[in-house]
Amino acid sequence: MEDEKIVKNLVKKGKVVFGRRQTIKSINEGKSKLVVVSANCPDKEEIKKIAESKQVPVYEDKSTSIKLGYTCGKQFAISAFSVLEDGGVNIAQLIKG
Repeated sequence: MEDEKIVKNLVKKGKVVFGRRQTIKSINEGKSKLVVVSANCPDKEEIKKIAESKQVPVYEDKSTSIKLGYTCGKQFAISAFSVLEDGGVNIAQLIKG
C-alpha cells in the first residue's frame, strides 16, 4: 500500500511521461530518474534492458496496467511511465526494491 501511495504522489506532484515510446525516449535522452512498469507490461523486458543500460532504476509494480492507471488517477491503462522530476517525493523506497 505504501508503494501505491508513492506512485500516486509521483504522478500528482512530480513530472512524468506515460507510455512505452515516451518512457524509452526519456531514458535515452537521460531525463528519466525512475521507470515504473506494470506487472503485465508487454514490453517490460525491453524497457528494463534499456533502463539498465542507462543506469536508470526500474520499479516493477505488482498491479496490472488497468490498476496502475487507476492509481495514477487516469481513466486508461498505463503499462509504463517515466519519472522526470520527483516533485519532492522520496523515490528511494521504490528503488530499494
